[in-house]
Amino acid sequence: MVSPEQPNNDKNGKQTKDIDHGVTRVRENYSRMLFWCVQYWRELLNFKFDKYMIVQVLPGVYGILLVALLLSILTATVLAFMKSIWLGIGFMILPAPLIFLVVASILRALLEFYLVVFRISEHVDELVGLRDTVDRLSGISDTVDDMVSLTRRIPFWKAMSRRSNRRTVPEPRRRRQDHDQDSDE
Repeated sequence: MVSPEQPNNDKNGKQTKDIDHGVTRVRENYSRMLFWCVQYWRELLNFKFDKYMIVQVLPGVYGILLVALLLSILTATVLAFMKSIWLGIGFMILPAPLIFLVVASILRALLEFYLVVFRISEHVDELVGLRDTVDRLSGISDTVDDMVSLTRRIPFWKAMSRRSNRRTVPEPRRRRQDHDQDSDE
């Protein structure tokens, strides 16, 4: 087998590269599936309940439920054909697809609802952690307020802050502010 890095001197070089690329893709998909299965069993046997496993399992549950739905509709179709060919054909034309559409839609909506509930729960857990942090930091705001009140009492601080403000204010606005202050006095 030729690796993708090596140049291929065959007249069918493009075909072997495509095959090699396909083989590596199959291997990657297989390793992902194997990793997912190992993670699933690890979370299933986790007795700490520190993660919500259902969020990771929902796609698989949805697939299993769809396969079960298809098998049950197929069984109902076979039973309808056993009674009568016309009944089986009639069941295949309208009720079977309609039943699949309605039940699959309901399943999807329910699973999405469960997913939203679990995600809300995860966000609430994060917010609780933020609340603890905010509670710890609330004492800092009191000390900052004390520092601001102290700096207001320092006479030269006010003068320095006025000069720095005047330098950053554009020329026309400063004139208006000076004019407004003169009229107030």
